[in-house]
Amino acid sequence: MNRLLSLFVLCAAAAASAQVPATCDQPREVDRYQLLRRLSLDLRGKVPSLAEYEALDAQSSVPQSTITSMVASDDFRRAMRAYHEDLFWPNVTNVQLNNTNSILVMRANEPAWSIASTGRRRTLRGDADVSTTQHGLTCGDYEQTHFLPGGGFRPDPAFVFTQTQGGVTVRQEGWRMVAPYWDPANPIKVCAYDAQETATVMVGGAATPCYDATAFNNASCGCGAGLVNCFGPAANVSRVVQTSLREQLGRSVDKVTTGGRPYTDLVLATRADVNGPINQWKKTFASNYSLTRVYSLPDDGEQLSSTLQFTDTDTWQSVDRGPMHAGVTTLPGYLLRFQTNRGRANRFRIDFECQSFVPPSDVEAPGTQGCTSEGSDLTKRCTCRYCHQMLEPMASHWGQFSEAGNTFLAVQAGAGNASPGNFFRKANNCVGSNSAFCNRFYITATDADNPGALIPYQYADAQHADITAALAGGPRKRAQEIVDSGVFGRCAVKRVFRNFVKRDMRVEGATTDELALLTSLADGFKTNGYSFPWLVEQVVSLPQYRSVR
Repeated sequence: MNRLLSLFVLCAAAAASAQVPATCDQPREVDRYQLLRRLSLDLRGKVPSLAEYEALDAQSSVPQSTITSMVASDDFRRAMRAYHEDLFWPNVTNVQLNNTNSILVMRANEPAWSIASTGRRRTLRGDADVSTTQHGLTCGDYEQTHFLPGGGFRPDPAFVFTQTQGGVTVRQEGWRMVAPYWDPANPIKVCAYDAQETATVMVGGAATPCYDATAFNNASCGCGAGLVNCFGPAANVSRVVQTSLREQLGRSVDKVTTGGRPYTDLVLATRADVNGPINQWKKTFASNYSLTRVYSLPDDGEQLSSTLQFTDTDTWQSVDRGPMHAGVTTLPGYLLRFQTNRGRANRFRIDFECQSFVPPSDVEAPGTQGCTSEGSDLTKRCTCRYCHQMLEPMASHWGQFSEAGNTFLAVQAGAGNASPGNFFRKANNCVGSNSAFCNRFYITATDADNPGALIPYQYADAQHADITAALAGGPRKRAQEIVDSGVFGRCAVKRVFRNFVKRDMRVEGATTDELALLTSLADGFKTNGYSFPWLVEQVVSLPQYRSVR
């Protein structure tokens, strides 16, 4: 109570002594106590302590050392995460990561966990909804103790209940106790067919892991050791992976705001942190994909840990992602949040170039400067071309990354027979095809422009050299261009100014009195190694920040 009273008296005295102008709209500097509060809220997300207020009594203003201390605090790290989350929109909880082919569920009146997929249930037991008088639904409520030799916990057919139902012979095994990867301390009952641990089966003459989409449909494959081939309860698995993807992006932000790395790493870094849930998702879950859902297979040569466990949510390892990656803009959390290449390019332009598309004010007549009213090439279509001449080449920087996914496709030059994990710029087998794979990734219509082309490469030709160059360089090419041109630094300055001063810099239009300030801050930002803390300290030291807003 005494502390609150002291604080009240202190604030009242400060207000009484301040030289407040006659009207509120007259510009003036905030007093030292108001400045301290503003700095603390903006840099730390909390009000100052009474001791911090009292320490100002002997000061004419907030010392630079106090600001530096705030910027070096963990509160500042959290505040800057929130600032960047406003840019990146990192919530991907609405993205369905799992394939129904490999989701474990506990259905009503069933004795154990089993795979939800109708197709898998039919493959394993002969019918999707096995129900017998003797053993009830799906699998029997008894422990399966007899298995075929050779490992893998494949139920011995001699000890599996069979019955003919409607002319179909159905099989009904028991359950097995398994320690699930998401909670190994608490074993659960899992139907024995679903709990099989066969490591590999032969597919097309090659030994293929059971967690691979091409192998998982084999009747000998199950959820694997500890069930690591399957998704468990959403709250225990999918949500944990999604939370980890958000944290992964946040850790990348931490490195450039308080971790000593240059701010340019935000768009140029090729390394990223990976924890247990992300590692397991990329290692097994994502490989059992559906072409109607996210395509998130590991990149060729992607580093995956052999020691991280799914429960290692707080254990992070730094991995190299390859030269085509570009900071946060190729992290799964970013690519899954903005699932089209146009969306990724547009967001990149907004966040890092401070540019938004403004449509033309007039509709062009056919023939204006060579434009056409027909044709599928929108970079030549009247009126439409203003957007597409800018957006299509920019979107092409992400052309080798899967849309509705995050896999780097490592597209091979020329033509060939394409398949998942084996992409050509042109797929001979996709011309006129109705396959789910071809329809997702390739131009299949025989009367379309460039039939058989991988969709981003449809217009990668001599008439669209910018698209061809963007595809070859990837998003890192665009990122390096805006760093080299100064666009990245100037945008960062404008965004930081807007965040702290609560208005845009006056650098465009009729009033450009802050253009020199923008140039000075951008030059200093570069000279100081793109130090984000340096930039923040400069902005909060400006008269614009320290005056009534």
